[in-house]
Amino acid sequence: MTEPSRHAALIRDFANTVDVEAETDTITSPEGLSAWLREQGLPSDGVDEVTHRQAIVLRTGLRARLLAANGGAADPRAIEAAQAVLDGVPLRVHLGAGHEPGEPLLGAGPLAVIAAAWARVVAGGEWSRLKQCPGHLCEWVFWDATRSRTRRWCTMRVCGNRAKSRAYADRQKTARDT
Repeated sequence: MTEPSRHAALIRDFANTVDVEAETDTITSPEGLSAWLREQGLPSDGVDEVTHRQAIVLRTGLRARLLAANGGAADPRAIEAAQAVLDGVPLRVHLGAGHEPGEPLLGAGPLAVIAAAWARVVAGGEWSRLKQCPGHLCEWVFWDATRSRTRRWCTMRVCGNRAKSRAYADRQKTARDT
């Protein structure tokens, strides 16, 4: 699998509504969240201050979880807070009566769509390919398309190179100090 499913892409795109390097945040307000949801083709009705705050908490927790998927030290409080948001999301499993079962997870509101996407990504095993770059200047969430699922950096050209240069400088400094 070299391309993410639409559910994995939604999780990646939701996590990347904040850009640490550019210091931008697409969903800084309920209106911003509604606009982003509309751009994604998702339900955007009923986005109020509470939903907006919950979306920010959920995004922060997802980003922490995806950093952990990349071997980083994730903030457990952020993951716990996101879990509390997910615990309150009205989501139900749908059996379906027709020849095809249809969508198995149903829920109302934008957070239910994101929660259902996360459930599908985990159930399908794609979660291990979604990772947050450990570069503190970047923190971009990316899709690891490598066969071995060992990609660490969003790009080797930028973040990987920064890390290698920093490690080289540290080794040189240690050698000089001894």
